[in-house]
Amino acid sequence: MKASSEVERQRWVTALELAKAKAVKMLAESDESGDEESVSQTDKTELQNTLRTLSSKVEDLSTCNDLIAKHGTALQRSLSELETLKLPAESNEKIKQINERATLFRITSNAMINVSVLSPPLRFCLCSKEKRSGMLK
Repeated sequence: MKASSEVERQRWVTALELAKAKAVKMLAESDESGDEESVSQTDKTELQNTLRTLSSKVEDLSTCNDLIAKHGTALQRSLSELETLKLPAESNEKIKQINERATLFRITSNAMINVSVLSPPLRFCLCSKEKRSGMLK
């Protein structure tokens, strides 16, 4: 799944952040109560659905990241091939500038995917909580 614009991408990121915060808050409230049985079935179902949605979105983001990386590599390869051609010095400077921008784009894309996904310790924590509370079937 790919956002068609920066605004749509930002909406996805915001929705993911809100869902993540809600899931973490619900887990924290569950921990504070000390009694996992007091969590209603509705809350468990809502948390389970939120986690499924988050997992799906993380998978979508990873797919997009893979595509961006693939296309970025192809773009940089093409630019490198252009640099080897005998072109006027002015053209080579422009190609180098474009190559640098492509590199920055790939770095930014990788940073975006790294910040958008749940960190491994949090993922482990969420999964462990689900298993302990009997939410995973």
